Amino acid sequence: MCSFCSEHLCRSDPTGTVTCVSDAAGQGEAPLRRSRTAYDPDEDEPLVTAAIMYYEAERSQEHIARHLGVSRPTVSRLLARARQLGIVRIQIIPPTVDPALANDVEEKLKLRGVHIAAGLADPADPAPVLADRLDEALAGIGLQAGDVIVVAWGRALYSLAHCGLSPQPGVVVAPALGGSDEDRPWFQPNEIARQWAAILQGTPRYLHAPAFVSAGLKRSLADEDGIGSTLGLWDEATAALVGIGAWPKNDLTLVAAGFSASDPAIESATGDVVGRFFAEDGTLIHYADEAQLLAISTDQLRRVPHVIGMAVGIDKAKAVVGAARAGLISILVTDTVTARAIAALLD
Repeated sequence: MCSFCSEHLCRSDPTGTVTCVSDAAGQGEAPLRRSRTAYDPDEDEPLVTAAIMYYEAERSQEHIARHLGVSRPTVSRLLARARQLGIVRIQIIPPTVDPALANDVEEKLKLRGVHIAAGLADPADPAPVLADRLDEALAGIGLQAGDVIVVAWGRALYSLAHCGLSPQPGVVVAPALGGSDEDRPWFQPNEIARQWAAILQGTPRYLHAPAFVSAGLKRSLADEDGIGSTLGLWDEATAALVGIGAWPKNDLTLVAAGFSASDPAIESATGDVVGRFFAEDGTLIHYADEAQLLAISTDQLRRVPHVIGMAVGIDKAKAVVGAARAGLISILVTDTVTARAIAALLD
C-alpha cells in the first residue's frame, strides 16, 4: 500500500506497478496499467497524492500546493502527468439520446439510419463528439476487405480522420473529387483519403488531378491508366463519407478551391455535397462551371449503397434536409442540437 493513499484506492503488485483507481471509474473494470512499471517514490508519491486529493477528495489546487509545498502550476503539471501515466483514468459516459428524435428525422427524411451524438460538436473539429456515432454507422454497414469507400473533403472529414475509429482492414479508400490550389488540409482530398486509409487500416488510391478541368482534359484523364482506374472506383463504391456544406456562404477559400464567388446559381443554393448543389426541397442546382468539376456525379452518388453524411451546427439544418431530399445521403451522423433543428424544420 502506498503511504499516501488508502488500500482501496491504491493497488500495487510485485512488480511495483501502482495504479490509483477512482471508485466511480472502476466499477467492474480492470484498472488501467501504467506504461512505466518501476515505482519511483520521488516522482510517484507527489503524483498519487495530487491525484487523490484533487479527483477523490475534491481539494483545490491551491490547497494541494500548500500541502506539497509546491506552486499551483506545479500541481497542474502533476495532474497532467498523472493522466498521462494512467494513474488517473477519466471516463465520460454521455447520456443516451432519445431514440424518438433519430426515428423522427429518419422517417421524415426517408433515411436508412440517423446516428445522433450527445453534446454540442465544434463545426471546426467535430470528431470528439461524433466519432463514436460514426463508428456505429460504419459498423452497421458491415464493410469487407476489398470494399471501396469514397471520401470527400471538408472540416468534418478531416477532423474525423484523426480520431480512433474501429479498423476496417483491407478496404480501399479513394477521393471523391480532384484537388485544389487551396492549401488548407481539409481541401486536400488525396491527403484526406490517405489519412482515412491509415486509420481504417485500408489501402489509399489517389486522384492526381485538379477539381476543375476543361471538358477535353476531363475526357483524356479518364483514359489515363492511373487516373482512370481511380475514377472507376466511384462506380464500385460500397460506401461514401461526405460532409454537407451550408449555403449561401462568404468563404473566400472556396474560390481557391475553384468555385465561383459570384455564380447566381451557387448563391441561391441551400447546400452542397461534393460540389453538387441543391435547394432545401432537394432540387438540384446546376452552375456554370459544373461540367468542369472532376467529382463523383449525383447519379453515381445515389447508386452508392451507403452514403454517410456528417454535419453539425444549426446553420446546417436546411442543408441536411436538402441533401436527404436530393437523395445524396442515406445515413446521417450529427449531434443533438443539429438534430433538433432539423426536426423543427420538418414539423
